[in-house]
Amino acid sequence: MADLEEIYQHFQNKLSSLLCMLDLSAADLPQQKIKKLGQEVLGLGRMLEEFEKCVDQQKEQLQQLKELEKLFQNYLESVQHMKDNFPAHIPKRKSPVKDNKPADNQPAWAEKTKKINRNFVKEVDYITTQEYESIPQ
Repeated sequence: MADLEEIYQHFQNKLSSLLCMLDLSAADLPQQKIKKLGQEVLGLGRMLEEFEKCVDQQKEQLQQLKELEKLFQNYLESVQHMKDNFPAHIPKRKSPVKDNKPADNQPAWAEKTKKINRNFVKEVDYITTQEYESIPQ
C-alpha cells in the first residue's frame, strides 16, 4: 500500500511541475524547455500505460480467483451434502483404538469373508458311476 502512495505522490509532483511549466510557457519559454515538457508528458504516458497493464493483469487474476472460489464453494457444498446424507448401509469408520496397535484399513465385512473362506472343505470324496446310479431317486 505504501508503494501506491509513493507512486501517487510521484505523479502529483510530476503533474504539478508540468502545470507550472505550462503556465510559464505562455511567457515565451525557450524551445529547450518545451522539449523537456514534451518528454515529461511522454514519460508519464508510458508510466500510465504500464500501470494500466498491471491493473488489467490484477483484474484478470481477481476474476480467476473468484471463479476458483466459486468452484471450491461448490465442492464444499457437495462434500457437506455427502456428509449429511451418508447412507446407513455403509459401515462407519471405527474410532482409533487407544492401544498402539495399527488400525486396520479394511472394512469389517472383508474380515468375515476371509474367515468364511478358511472354513471351506479342502477335500472332496469321489464316487464312482456305479455308486451314483445306485442312489435312489
